[in-house]
Amino acid sequence: MIWATRLIDRGDVPSVVFLLSEQIASFDPGRQMMLIGVDEEWPMIRLWVAVPDPDLLAPYYGFVSCPRRDLPAAPVLLAGDPVRFERMFHGG
Repeated sequence: MIWATRLIDRGDVPSVVFLLSEQIASFDPGRQMMLIGVDEEWPMIRLWVAVPDPDLLAPYYGFVSCPRRDLPAAPVLLAGDPVRFERMFHGG
């Protein structure tokens, strides 16, 4: 998976969730794509998106690729498979 991150205003989160949900429906039969977030100083939130192909990052304006080791320890799942999220971040 390719990870990318961006700090955005909370008001913009629904459009990113919608975009990823549409991509999941079209390009993610294995249910690996996800969108996670961590609260920053109000009204900002840091998001990370995981996609299987770099071409899928094109619609995520302003997101910058990052290594998996830079992911937060305790994010919140905003879109994606809850089981995969639990395994990845909570050892479930």
